[in-house]
Amino acid sequence: MDYLKHFKSNRKYKIWMYTVSHSTLILRSEKQYFDVDYEIKYEDPNTTIDIIFTAVDFISIPDRFNEISIHRKEEKFIINNNENWFINAASCAVGKYDGDNEDEIWNGLLKYNEIIEL
Repeated sequence: MDYLKHFKSNRKYKIWMYTVSHSTLILRSEKQYFDVDYEIKYEDPNTTIDIIFTAVDFISIPDRFNEISIHRKEEKFIINNNENWFINAASCAVGKYDGDNEDEIWNGLLKYNEIIEL
């Protein structure tokens, strides 16, 4: 597992899931499809990228982003260098997924091809 101090992506992201019982928040990037013409083409267009925050105790972010950058400042993960957009959480991981069974995310069984810790 690799560790980073910050994460940046030019993909579009939105809040995908929040579970109160596990205090987990997931932001997910869109996947691009071969039969759609996109203004910006992603590297690895058939993948989604999930940003997984655990032990979340405060969220102050919009519901979607045209691009995203995250850096950690103690237990605060600051989004897009905006001090008003942040998530208080114990950890943050970024997972890359290229499978077809994305519904596995809802029961915690999604297996990522690659994962990094922030």
